Order: sequence, then C-alpha cells, then structure tokens
Amino acid sequence: MLAQRATADSVHAGPGMQLFASSARDLKRASSINPQRVHADYQSLIDDPEIEAIYISLNNDAHFPWIEASLLAGKHVLCEKPLTMSSADTIRAYEIARAQNLLLVEATWALWSPRMRRISELVESGAIGTPHNYLATFTFNSIPENNYRLEPAQGGGALFDVGIYPLHGIVALLPEETTYTVTEANLDFAGYQVDMTTKAHVSWQTPNGGSGTAAIVGSFNMHPSQRFVLKGSEGEISIDDDQAFTLWKQPGSLDVNGIREEFAAVDPYNIMFEQFSRRIRGEDSWIPQPWQSIRVAELVEGIQRAG
Repeated sequence: MLAQRATADSVHAGPGMQLFASSARDLKRASSINPQRVHADYQSLIDDPEIEAIYISLNNDAHFPWIEASLLAGKHVLCEKPLTMSSADTIRAYEIARAQNLLLVEATWALWSPRMRRISELVESGAIGTPHNYLATFTFNSIPENNYRLEPAQGGGALFDVGIYPLHGIVALLPEETTYTVTEANLDFAGYQVDMTTKAHVSWQTPNGGSGTAAIVGSFNMHPSQRFVLKGSEGEISIDDDQAFTLWKQPGSLDVNGIREEFAAVDPYNIMFEQFSRRIRGEDSWIPQPWQSIRVAELVEGIQRAG
C-alpha cells in the first residue's frame, strides 16, 4: 500500500535512482508500481544480480528477516520503521551491515523533511538554548479491521506504528550519549490485542549536564493530532498545522521564538531515496545514524515494560 500510494512514485521521480524490480504476494500489485522487472518472491528479488539496494516495506515482523537476507545477499537496505521489533535485532542488523560493508538505514521519512532538518539545525545552533521539555503526538482513529496493525504477531499497535515518530523526533535532536528513562507509560488496548493508545513520559540526561522531560502520545482511536513543541532555556520551537510528522507535498510552517518560518511543498520520500542513493554512490548526503534507531528501539521496549 505505501509503495503504491507514495514511495514508488518518489523513486521514479528522483535523479540517480531506478525502480528496477519489485515483488509482492500479489504479482499484479507488484506490477502496479511500474518496475522494469517483477519477481514472484522476495528471495528471487534479493538474489537478482542487477539490483544494488532493497527497499523493505513489509509488515513489521518481516523487517528483520528480510533485512538480514538482503544484507547477506550483498544489497544495501532502506527499511521502513520500525527497523525491527526489538533493540537486540536492531543492534544485530547493524552488525551484519557493518560486517558486509553495506548501508542500512531506517526509513523514518519525516526526518528528511526540510522542516525537521531545520529544527535540528536550530537546536544544534542553540537557538532555543538547552532543550528541557518536549511534547509530541501522532494520533488518528481510522484503522480498518483485518489490518496487520491490529495483529500483535505482526508487530501491530500504536506505539510501533505512530508512537515511534515522536520518539525519533526527540532522539534526533539530542546527543548520542544522552541517557533516557521511561518514568511513566500507559498502554490502552481498548479491547484489542495491541495497544490502541500509548502515552508515555520520558526523562533525559545529556552528557553536558542538560536534562529534560518528554511526553509522547501515539493512538489509533483518538482525534487526529500531530503536535510538536520543544521548549528550551532560551526559547521554543513549535508546529501547529497538525502534520508535524506527515507533511507531504504541502507547504508548512514553523514557529521559532515567536517568529514564523515558511517551507515550500516537497516530497520527503523523494529526498530520503535520493539521499540514500547518494550515500551508496559515496557522495555527500544526510542519513540518520544507527545509534538513533537503536536508542528508539530501546525506548519502545522501555515503554512496553513500564506500561
């Protein structure tokens, strides 16, 4: 669905990229994204000698097995979030990538948005001083029945699906050596087998003595909301358009210490694929680092334990 709706077109539109082949359980669906070649199964796809990199957009439980298989087949990998369903598997996936001298990247596409990149730049430059309070939400209320997001064995649940965006949002803005503690978590299953709403509070301590707290909400059964507010010792950054993590092909804005900054409409998926491709070619590009994915996976586990 994601490939049909957005990512395939983003690859077709990007320079230096080619959608050479695709595979899906439904060959008609695989053909619908206009690849040059269609494979009947995933293994034959990753074994194709003409393919340089694999983009994985499968149910969450299938991520690690196919990351591993793709890397061992000598392919670079861009995999949808969550990269895996555990911190141990996330660490292992990056170990395999390093051993194979291949690139592995978690496709948290919102991080490539120029607005998100600007927030990172502002925090790094000290525009709001030392960050000490973070609030972020990603909620909606329209999961259809029989969707994998409602299946625990397939990595369903609001935390894995949407709560992970606010977590990536703060981890991307703080130093690698930051330590996090989940101080409170509530997972509401609402009669389902997966969390339909997860609310959590997290405290952090940075290596330079800074500290702060974060409140995050991810939900499948709340009014749609995507808030982002980061307060610092000398100011505040906020997004008020309810598309903090899904701004796609639409203009957006950002409030920085009371001053509004405007952003033109772009396709962050296209930027993500282009930057990933540039890195493979050895060119200058921006990609999130492995430690970010590992830290987020650890936070997810901490929230699950506390809830």
